[in-house]
This record gives sequence, C-alpha cells and structure tokens, in this order.
Amino acid sequence: MNFDSPASSRRSFLKTSTLAASALALRTNPILAQATHADAHIEILPAEPIATISPEIYGHFIEHLGGVIYDGVWVGERSKIPNQNGIRTAFIEAMRAIQAPLLRWPGGCFADSYDWRDGIGPRDKRPARSAFWNQQDNNQYGLHEFMHTCRAIGSKPYLAANLRTLPARDFYQEVEYCNAPAGAVPSNSAAPAAPNAFAAQRAANGDAQPFNVDLWGVGNESWGCGGNLTPEEYAAEFRRFTAWTPSYDKTSLRLVAVGPNGDDIDWTTRLFQALHANPERRHLWGLSIHYYTSGSPSKFAAGDALKFNSDDHYDLLTRGSIMEKVVTDHWKAMGTASKTLDHQTVKLVVDEWGAWYGKGTELAPQYNLSQQSTMRDALLTGITLDIFQRHADKVAVANVAQTINCIHSLMLAQEDKFTLTPTFHVFQMYLPHRGAQAVRAEFTAPAISNPLANAPIPVGGNSYTGSLEAVKTLAGLSGSASISPTNPKLLTLTVVNPHLDRPLTTEVAIRGASIASATGTVLASPDIHDHNDFAHPNAVKPATARLASPTGGRLTHTFPPASVTSLQLTLA
Repeated sequence: MNFDSPASSRRSFLKTSTLAASALALRTNPILAQATHADAHIEILPAEPIATISPEIYGHFIEHLGGVIYDGVWVGERSKIPNQNGIRTAFIEAMRAIQAPLLRWPGGCFADSYDWRDGIGPRDKRPARSAFWNQQDNNQYGLHEFMHTCRAIGSKPYLAANLRTLPARDFYQEVEYCNAPAGAVPSNSAAPAAPNAFAAQRAANGDAQPFNVDLWGVGNESWGCGGNLTPEEYAAEFRRFTAWTPSYDKTSLRLVAVGPNGDDIDWTTRLFQALHANPERRHLWGLSIHYYTSGSPSKFAAGDALKFNSDDHYDLLTRGSIMEKVVTDHWKAMGTASKTLDHQTVKLVVDEWGAWYGKGTELAPQYNLSQQSTMRDALLTGITLDIFQRHADKVAVANVAQTINCIHSLMLAQEDKFTLTPTFHVFQMYLPHRGAQAVRAEFTAPAISNPLANAPIPVGGNSYTGSLEAVKTLAGLSGSASISPTNPKLLTLTVVNPHLDRPLTTEVAIRGASIASATGTVLASPDIHDHNDFAHPNAVKPATARLASPTGGRLTHTFPPASVTSLQLTLA
C-alpha cells in the first residue's frame, strides 16, 4: 500500500527538529559531540537508577468476550484440537514462551455482570447466562478452569470482582473460597478446630489446596459499565467491600481500586480525596488505569487495523505515547489529593491497554472486538512497555488487552488454526528487562510532527481526550534501559524507531563505562501493514540484529525504519 507523501510543513519541521536536536546534543554532551555523523544519540546512565522493573507489567488479560475464552483459551477436553484439560495447548505454550507472569480474569465489563458461583461445580450442572455485550455464557470455563490455566502457564491469577451486581459478602466469600487453607482451621473460641466450609466446597470441586490469590480488582470501570458511579460513590463502595476480607498466613491481599477513564485526572483526584475523608484507607494497594489508543474517529475505536496511511500511522503512535502523560498525571494527582505518602506506596495498575480498532478484520462475526495486528501494533507495544519501564517506580502491574482474539492480541485462534502476532514477538524480545534495574537513558533524535494532531477524537473507549498539545509530536526514537539483576555488567536496551522510511544511525554510549560487546534482536518488516495470519504465520518474525563492533567504548548502530530492537550490551 502506498503511503501519502508527508506535507511540506512536516518536512520543514523535521529538518528544523534535526538541526535543533543535534545542536543541543553537541552543546550539552561532549561525549556525543565527538560523533557528528550520527542521526541520533542514546546515552545510558547506570548511576541513575529508577527502580526494579516489576515482572507483572508484562501481564495479560482474558475476558469472556467474543472468541477470547471459548475457541481461544478453552476448547474443551473432548476437542480434537490439542489441549491440556480443555485448555488449548498452543495457548499454553505461547504463554510459557513469554513467561507470562500474571493473568487477569473474568473481565473487563463482563466481571460486573458475573457471579463466580455460576462457574464452579460439575460443568453439566452450571447455568447458562446472558452476559455483557449481549453474549451467552454456558459457564463451562469458570474459576477452577481459570486457575488451572494459570497453573499450566506458570502465571499468577488476578481476579476482577463484581462490585456492580453482587454484594460485598460475595466478594469476601470468593476470597475465602479461593484462599481458605485445606484441613481443619483452629478457631478463636473454645470450639474445636473445623474445616472451612468454602475450603471443603473447593476440594469437592476438584482443588483441595488453596489458590492463594493475592491480587484483586474491586470492581471494573465503575465510572462506566461498572455502575456509572461518581468517584465519591465508588470510594464508599470500595471502603464497604474492603472493610473486612479474610486473610491467611501466606496470602496478603493486594486490593486495586477502580481508577480513571484514560487521562481523567478529576476521577483520581476526587477518588483519593473521598478515600482520605475517611481514616480507614489502609487496604488500598493499587489504582487501576485503562487507556486504549484511538486515532481516526469512530464510536469507540481507532480506524482500521489494516487500512491506514502514513498520517494514521503517526497519529496512532503519537496518541499511544500519551501513556507517559497518563502515568505521570495520575501519579501526581494521587500525591496531591492524598497529601500523604500514599502516592509512594499505592502503585499504578494499567490493567487494560492497547490499540482498539473498528470492525472489518474480525476472525468471524461472533468474535466480538477481534482484530488483526500489524507491525504498527508491534511498535505501539514497544513504545508502551518502554514507558512502563521508564516509570518502574510508579507502574507495578499492567495487562495488555487482550491476550488472544480480542483488541491488542498476542495470538489469534479459530478452531484448529493458530498464529502469533507481531505483538507476541515484542513481549518475548523484552524478557531480559523483567526484574532488572531500570536506569535513566537519554534519547536525542529528530521528532516527528503528528499530521492529525487537530483531528477530533471521540469520547469513550478509554482514549485520550485531553489537550491537543500533547499529541502534536512523536519521539523520533524512544526506548528504555535496564541492568541485569544477576550481572551488573549486562545492560538491556530496547529501542523503537517509528519512522516509516528513515533508518536512524545512532551512537550508543554509557556514561562512566564503555561497551565491550553487543548482541541484538530486531523486529521489522518491509511494509508497516505486514502481519501474521493462519495462512502466513511467520510473515513477521524477529531476526538477529547485525551489529558492528564497539569503537572507543561506544556502539554505532542503524535502527531500521518502523522497527523494534532489543540490544544486550556487555560493559568492558
């Protein structure tokens, strides 16, 4: 597909930005001034640590929506499709390959219409229910099946509780059902020890040992599908639901409050003010944030997953980079509103993020909100994960929405067909960052003007609706850096070059140290529209990056257009 030619104003902007950026780099950094032939510069500062990168920022999300659960994760034990106790084997293997640390379920909006009791007990006796998005759910995949999925993958469970339609009692009883230890439990009275009734019920349903779920979302999008509440109304519900929850020796609960729609600072400010109007606030561990990237106007979505031009490309990535503003704005609001140290202990939980497109590329009509995933989505994935890593002191958990067959998927499946998307490969390339020490890195490169900065964006869909100033430019090169937790001489540098047709020759330097050797992996493709499908599952896949040897302790490397690169740098 041919892209529209950039406007002359954009060419002028790029030229001006390049000259300005180069001049600034030469004035402020004598190390970089020695190499004026480079298009861009990256300086890593190991002496300026940010925080440990939580592995849980690479979390995932599966909701009872479209083809996510049924025909995605769950095929049933009697299926001819390879499965492990009904769970699609290919799904398990793919999640293991990226060492998925966390899995969120059952929603999303579905969570606030879901009764967890419907999904336990013999499958042939479970009730079929009408569910969110006008779906029918036969409840063949329930709480135990989800826990077995987590065990098969090796991930921790993150449960979203129903705050809209179930009472607080059902929440603490769900916690008890999941976490009460097996066997007799000593009582606080003279009565003899007795087995917990919920633990006994769990055992009768096939799992004697507790699930030990520690991460709980108290409702979902309570400002919208979760009840249309005000921040003050939700604060009262949060206090009521969390005033008492059963705790056990090995399971200290992490309770996550419903946060804002995108960059809605008013919600966060008023929520924290309302929570702090009552001294009982010790239960709050995290604040949920949902932010989907939207571009071309439609009711909830961003244009088309496959039919987009160069202007659409830059607009989407610019709006995706707003995630940084979303993170920093809410972090500041938490601290300002609470007037305590809460903003240092309450972490951000970005438990829904991704690019949300309109209809047209869904696998089948019943696969609600499924869409194709291209190299553009791979770039957005890298940009987003790098933002989380640059703010490792603020973001503790994140969940891409969603893992399979819906919105920003890592994999697509239909009956016996299965493929990985470019987004999957980015998650795999970023594996060395998890658990590592994030350090500051400075990127100097020509910025890109967003040609659609003034285009209207619809309200809804958790998209950015704030100041247009924030969407005028896109960083010409961005990324993050971290130091291995086991080898202080090993650094990981991930870099996204969003330019469609411009490779960037870049000098990489490390302040206070020199680079002895480097290896790398790159994800790139000739056309930004390239993607994997069932007929071409390997159309887009990573390759070994061709690197020159470091010279003078620095590495000069050309990052291809529209690419995501992961470099392993060994210090001298």
